[in-house]
Amino acid sequence: MNTKKWQLTATNAVLHFLVDGVCVCCLYMLSDVFSVSSLIGVFMTYNVLAFLTQPLTGMLADRFFPRHAVLLGLSAALLSAGVACASAFVWAGSGALWQLIVVAVLTGLGNSLFHVWGGKLTAVATGNDARALGTFVSTGALGLAVGVLLHSWWLLYAMLAAIVVISVKIMILPPRHRDGTSHSVALCGATWMTWVVVLLLMGLVMLRSMVGEVFSADIVRGSLTVLVIGAVAMAGKMMGGWLVRWMGIVAAFALVVVAVVVLLLFRSGGQGVLWAGLLAVNLTMAMTLYLANAAMPGREGLAFGLLAATLMPGYMLAQFGTTASEAMPGILLTLVPTIVLELLVLWLLREKRADVLWAAVVVNMLTNIPLNLYVTYVSGSFGTILTAELLIVVVEALWYMYFVRSVRTAFIYSVLANGVSYFTGLLVQMLYLYIM
Repeated sequence: MNTKKWQLTATNAVLHFLVDGVCVCCLYMLSDVFSVSSLIGVFMTYNVLAFLTQPLTGMLADRFFPRHAVLLGLSAALLSAGVACASAFVWAGSGALWQLIVVAVLTGLGNSLFHVWGGKLTAVATGNDARALGTFVSTGALGLAVGVLLHSWWLLYAMLAAIVVISVKIMILPPRHRDGTSHSVALCGATWMTWVVVLLLMGLVMLRSMVGEVFSADIVRGSLTVLVIGAVAMAGKMMGGWLVRWMGIVAAFALVVVAVVVLLLFRSGGQGVLWAGLLAVNLTMAMTLYLANAAMPGREGLAFGLLAATLMPGYMLAQFGTTASEAMPGILLTLVPTIVLELLVLWLLREKRADVLWAAVVVNMLTNIPLNLYVTYVSGSFGTILTAELLIVVVEALWYMYFVRSVRTAFIYSVLANGVSYFTGLLVQMLYLYIM
């Protein structure tokens, strides 16, 4: 890459460090000040919005790309509003749950917009250079570690000020000096192979998230462990891009997969093996992102968002103290029937387009798994399930709208597909209880 592209990559990487640092620092400051019994709900709200909305904001980034600085400005505005609200609530001494949720929503959406903006711009401006992709995504892990370990009001304000200054500098550049010229290529009409590749990559990212937690869970904790884990994850993500450059994507990916499998088999060999495993797992980050961009040219924002969203299951399992082997049977038991039922509904509605049917599979992976993990390990109340189902209906309608190009049709598909799958599941549970 030339100097200009490295400068852009470095700027985006610095912003990534700052944005993730601001978000986690803000939430941890609230957790230090307020004692809320359901504070886990605040953190879950943030993570759901920061990660699971990225496919939708990724679509937005693809459409807005010629004016991509607008998205960065909106992200900075949302983050500033989140920090301002947090400061106001602390100053007033009021810490009602709804107020903390407001902060989580603002910071979560701001985070989501930034990630797809940065992922799209880095990929397009550097020609999908794996080194740049690895560098951009790597700094977020260190930002999270710094925000957790050193969270304070002065750090929060300093990071936010830096974000605003850099964002304003980027936004005031003349359009001809903004890097990247990409046009959006709709996935409608994509071959079945494209969708297979996308689903395989999503599955690999989900697996990587879970395997990463396997290694990190047994690492001996100390006062600086969070920071060291962040630094190792950052190094792995950055090195993965260079491996692709030196060896080619096929050889690099094969080498890393073999290394991860071997380290998993011998993970009882001590702390050194666990640290090596954590490094090796993160080497795949730049590789999967590189492959996703290659599979969806012109849709780099959506590619980034899809992979980011599939990180959630591993994160949720870690938060709930559950291993992948314990949760996987339950995940598949709910996911597979739901996909089959919703595909059947679409087929009965005479929907035969492969794009729409594949899109149904993808969106169910992104919504069904986190929902069932949350219901199983946090709250399975009727109110929680009803609220989640209504949100999923809206999210899936927005998703289908992209493929069917009709608001009415998208909402019909979403309401009927989710309604049938939900009530079928409810009926099965009632029959099971009656028989037992």
